[in-house]
Amino acid sequence: MGDPAGIGPEIVAKAFANENLRRTCRAAVVGDARLMKTAVSRYAPGVSVRAVAKLEDARFEDAAMDVIDLRNVPENLAPGRPSAEGGNAAVEYIRAAADLALQRRVDAMVTAPINKEAIHLAGHRYPGHTELLAEYTGAGDFALMLAGSKLRVVLATTHIALKDVKTHLTREKVLRTLLVTHRWLERHVDENPRIAVAGLNPHCGDGGIFGEEEADIIVPAIEDARQEGANVSGPFSADALFARARSGEYDAVVAMYHDQGMIPIKMESMGHAVNVTLGLPIIRVSVDHGTAYDIAGKGVASAESLMEAVKAAATFVKSSLVHK
Repeated sequence: MGDPAGIGPEIVAKAFANENLRRTCRAAVVGDARLMKTAVSRYAPGVSVRAVAKLEDARFEDAAMDVIDLRNVPENLAPGRPSAEGGNAAVEYIRAAADLALQRRVDAMVTAPINKEAIHLAGHRYPGHTELLAEYTGAGDFALMLAGSKLRVVLATTHIALKDVKTHLTREKVLRTLLVTHRWLERHVDENPRIAVAGLNPHCGDGGIFGEEEADIIVPAIEDARQEGANVSGPFSADALFARARSGEYDAVVAMYHDQGMIPIKMESMGHAVNVTLGLPIIRVSVDHGTAYDIAGKGVASAESLMEAVKAAATFVKSSLVHK
């Protein structure tokens, strides 16, 4: 359900009102049934809500929502504001859904957005979903990927300050990102996936004029990845690379820092991209946006990204079965 004070309850309600979801999979919600009943009454009045204690009690009936009810949202929780109560509830939803996936009681989990300030207020010191799930599921190498209609972008570093990127970017870090990307693409996209790598500096450093990271870190990591059998090219100047990838020349781009990769993919997808965590022992897909506190409770949030995430999760489940 995501952060209970954000747009998560609204977009979940709207998604369940869409027949496409019911044709795509059998879905249940991990969340707070009282809050979901309120959201459904406002945004999806044709949907009924049924609280269940465990997944096995779900009926997956048409135009109905089974909510695995954690009963963890206080009635006085204000929409549109970060709080410890909301942050803790969101983390509890994530862990409960991850448990179901780890136990193979569900095929995949799809997450509505959480708020980093809220989870920090609750004492959970994670930069976001990706790191929380990696720790909780015991993942080794992992990475964040955003996938649009014609572009996939994986990040070597995620939610850190721009000034700290250089200290976090190492040959080993880039290599691990390249290999986890290769393995995921190999399983879900193509037997010999093509990966392009963006440089860190303008013009890939221009022979060291603008920085040494390409020569000292990125090029050696690419060579290491090739030794491991990955089809990796680069580094390329980021200002020209994403258009080439969008045309189909590459199956994915590995970007060096958050905004370098997120700006082009979000422009390309226009709100239809999905967030996929690579390297987990489970399938996890998410929306490509945040909690949107500024519009929470106003009824104007779009469920499009959530619907795309559900469809993507179902697709990844099928491709995993094919490649077992």
